[in-house]
Amino acid sequence: MEQGNKTKIRRLSSEYMEKQALLEEQTKRRRKGLLRRLSMFASCAILFLSIAGFTLYQQQTSIENQKIQTQQLEEELAYMKHEESRLKQEVDWLHDDEYIAELARRDFFLTKPGETLFQLPRPGNNSN
Repeated sequence: MEQGNKTKIRRLSSEYMEKQALLEEQTKRRRKGLLRRLSMFASCAILFLSIAGFTLYQQQTSIENQKIQTQQLEEELAYMKHEESRLKQEVDWLHDDEYIAELARRDFFLTKPGETLFQLPRPGNNSN
């Protein structure tokens, strides 16, 4: 019914409006470019930080493993030094004739001339 009375809105075409439209379009393009650059920079930064973090983690793990290995080797060295001093002492004792005679008596049941050997039962060996 009233379709013929529609008011038509006419667009103003002025120089000012065209400049504003161009400025708005330029602003949108700049913003798009800025967002692209920022997203590219952010992805590069995230990639770099990820690689750096992974490298630091590997190095920290390697350092911890080396500390554990160093501690184990130091303990082994201390044991070896103790063993070395004990063996040196035993070598010194083996140059002593009295010590050798005592070993022969104890381990091989040897006696001096005129001695009698008595074997006593050892504690814990009850063969009843």
